Amino acid sequence: MIPARYPVTPIKIGVTLLTIGLLMAMLLARNPILTAFLCFSSLITAMIHFNVFEDTADTQPLNRIDLILQVVFVVLSIGKVIVVGSH
Repeated sequence: MIPARYPVTPIKIGVTLLTIGLLMAMLLARNPILTAFLCFSSLITAMIHFNVFEDTADTQPLNRIDLILQVVFVVLSIGKVIVVGSH
């Protein structure tokens, strides 16, 4: 099997930067409504990842970095919503 390697495009870089920005905002947010919004946005950015990046078997480092960021963003945001919502 030939390893897939798709080119890096500006939209791929933009999705990664958007994810990093929203992840930082979620880590700093204290407002329950803002935290819930950022939790919902984590699901949206995960969907955008799978629409922008062609294949999960892509060996491009940006693909793997963004996929890991998406998983971390979803897990941390759900955990933070549970913690903030319980107070």
